[in-house]
Amino acid sequence: MKNYKHKTTGQACNSAQYIAEIVCLREAEKENVGRPAHALWNTDKWKKKYKSQVTKAYQLLKKYSDKAIINALNSQRGKRIYSLRVKNLEYLIKDAQKSLDKINPSVTDYKDNTQSKPPKPYGQESTLNKLRKLNG
Repeated sequence: MKNYKHKTTGQACNSAQYIAEIVCLREAEKENVGRPAHALWNTDKWKKKYKSQVTKAYQLLKKYSDKAIINALNSQRGKRIYSLRVKNLEYLIKDAQKSLDKINPSVTDYKDNTQSKPPKPYGQESTLNKLRKLNG
């Protein structure tokens, strides 16, 4: 499930870590601190913030797809969001999820509605089937 790469280290990561890193890097640029160190989650200043954002990202991923969350954060209105705990972020993600659902409708489970019965065996009955019928 590691289909993203960290922006700071280039290592493989999951979607929740990637989303949290986007938000933390955005806040660092806002504070004019520049990009944090090599491993954002190991620095004293960003460790607590990063962990908090990862847990919220996991909560959001239970409701929405990773692409919808990333699209919402990269949208025009989402560019000024510096935390995943902002109230209006859910509305942005819902809109992004709706637009993604229009583009890629989810595949529903195929349900067989035919009334056909399984075919009856033809030809001579085998000796094993005769024994099975006797045992019962």
